Amino acid sequence: MTKENLEKSDNDTSISEELVVIIKNTIEKFNKSDLVLDEIEEWKGVIQFNLDDNSSFYIFNSDSKIKYTEGKANDPDFTLILTPMLAKKIFSGEMDIRSFFNALTNKELELQGDSSHFMKLTVLLEFLEENKSQELKSGKEDWIVETPENHGMRSDLLEDAARKLKEIDINRNSFVVIRHGVLIYEEYYGQRSYDTRLKWHYDIASVTKTIAALVVGVAVTKGLFSVDDLITDWIPNPANGIVPGSKIKHVLTQTSESEPAGTKFKYNSEDEVNTLGKIITIASGIPSKQFAQTNLFQPLGVNNYSWGEVVADMTDLPIGYGMKISSRDAAKLGQLMLNKGRWNGKQLISEEYLEEMTKPSFLETNSGYGYLMWLNNSLGKWQRPFKNGTGSMIPNAPEDMFMATGFYGRFIFVIPSLDIVIVTFGKKFVMESLDTARKFFNAFAPALPSQ
Repeated sequence: MTKENLEKSDNDTSISEELVVIIKNTIEKFNKSDLVLDEIEEWKGVIQFNLDDNSSFYIFNSDSKIKYTEGKANDPDFTLILTPMLAKKIFSGEMDIRSFFNALTNKELELQGDSSHFMKLTVLLEFLEENKSQELKSGKEDWIVETPENHGMRSDLLEDAARKLKEIDINRNSFVVIRHGVLIYEEYYGQRSYDTRLKWHYDIASVTKTIAALVVGVAVTKGLFSVDDLITDWIPNPANGIVPGSKIKHVLTQTSESEPAGTKFKYNSEDEVNTLGKIITIASGIPSKQFAQTNLFQPLGVNNYSWGEVVADMTDLPIGYGMKISSRDAAKLGQLMLNKGRWNGKQLISEEYLEEMTKPSFLETNSGYGYLMWLNNSLGKWQRPFKNGTGSMIPNAPEDMFMATGFYGRFIFVIPSLDIVIVTFGKKFVMESLDTARKFFNAFAPALPSQ
């Protein structure tokens, strides 16, 4: 936005001194962070905050620094209408996704304009607030790294794909490509903070579900329980939504809330699906978070991960959401699925479980869902949280492709027929992640090999 659009107007009411201090302190931190400075290098947006006490202010990028000005900008890119208390929560880094949607639902927050600019602000805040106590461990030795050309792909086409992803989502954080079990391309969209971004624990939202299904697979492979066990065999009084007769398989396929179980798909991120973590704890005799670390993450060398604030104090493994992980480590989990559960000569998860995980257990109910995993087959009707259809979800993608997807456009794509894993994380505010997945696939499809 040009300088003539940034005209300060007088506020009817002055912003409280407490809020001004919070905002200025946060902006000072922004302007000292290489992560943030990389993030705003090409960002030209203006974000307006209109408070319900008639005060207002806006923030913008000026000469690669975040600036704050009281008043109203002419023609801002994005406007928030909110309470001073919510403004304090945002700039204090206390506005998690639950608080955000609660504020929208309760009409305490109104959004106007291009939401990608608000997402940019949330990314900047996460770079300041997240992982304060987490050690970012070196990941450079985790993968064999070779050129795309050594594996039948082209560097220029992958670079073009990375550029297109950033055009689709100005808040894209990463794009990692694995072929033949080798890392052949990665982009983190920031030069000064490249090494940090490579190891950064990105919030992956519902991608957590697919990773949790792999932990369940480890437990099943160890003989701790079967997917055909009744939920009540392990938890006599399960979450209210789980109907009598539901098996572990029904929770894995999100069909445990219909009568009878298996006849209706209902996407769930809360108590019902989190029942799986409780079962692992009971069956293994140790907290399921610890079980996951010892039996899956440690053998894979998954070191750069942590848990979001909402689930950090849980000892049971969060299933619905809450994991944060580096893109390289997330790619290991995709590669494990491509390897049919085998890693460094050891069968961590049985081939049988992985086969069941990546096909629909209840074809007539949802052909596009396996064990907490989205499928691209054309076997029938599929259903997602905000969209349904028939045939492949992404028609121009290979039918054997399967995906871990998370809100805001977090993805692990696995394409067995091409021996490829693709990881991309970021923050695009679209309610139905499939819409974003389709755009992303179209962006990198020209770079994919024919076979």
